[in-house]
Amino acid sequence: MKLIILAAGKSSRIFNHIKTNKCLIKIKNITILENIIQNSIKNNISKIDVVIGYNPKKIIKILKKYKNINFIENKKYNTTDMVYSSILSLKNTKDDVIITYSDIFYSADLLNKILKKRKENILVPYSKKWKKILKIRKKDIFQDAETFKLNKKNQIIEIGNKITKSNLKNVEGQFLGLIYIPVKMVKPFIQKYKRIKQKKIQFTGFLNLLIKKFKFNVDTVKYNGQWYEFDNHEDLKNFRRNKLHV
Repeated sequence: MKLIILAAGKSSRIFNHIKTNKCLIKIKNITILENIIQNSIKNNISKIDVVIGYNPKKIIKILKKYKNINFIENKKYNTTDMVYSSILSLKNTKDDVIITYSDIFYSADLLNKILKKRKENILVPYSKKWKKILKIRKKDIFQDAETFKLNKKNQIIEIGNKITKSNLKNVEGQFLGLIYIPVKMVKPFIQKYKRIKQKKIQFTGFLNLLIKKFKFNVDTVKYNGQWYEFDNHEDLKNFRRNKLHV
């Protein structure tokens, strides 16, 4: 098993407030990035790729105490997307993979849930308490959430589209920023990304294309444990205001 941590971006929506990489925000006296790495170690994930781009030396310095970390540089981080960053690591892998965003704080049991549920398809954990999280973050459902619809097999049939008043009732959860890809699906994943014409695409939008256009089966696992996303400075203030780190 390999973990790919996507930490290449500058995070312009919060940078002016924190003056550093978003993944280096400290929660419980540990950076978000180190929390992810420690969670992976607790789950016996021995191979870790960290995709870096902006201010890479700072990330490398902070992580120098950890073993088995491989740094992959996305030199095009300003003009590419997180899917592209993941491809840089995926093209050299021969293992099952978990891809994770680096701006989310979560506990080790989220990775454990994925490891227990993994089978032959791509797997995505999702939250059923997403409305509560958005309320804490003071986000607008119609601006900051996306469609997420499942079939009777709990496989995703739609993800990543805009929520409207008419489709809100069909939203069954929210994407949590982690994706499991079995090794047999790595090559098809890369091939389909190369076929799309969009220069930049969100991960949820790409997953939707895999499902709708390329007929991929994407399984899910429900998760209601500790999870929080730091998209901008308001998220950080609301996290601390609600004492979610206690």
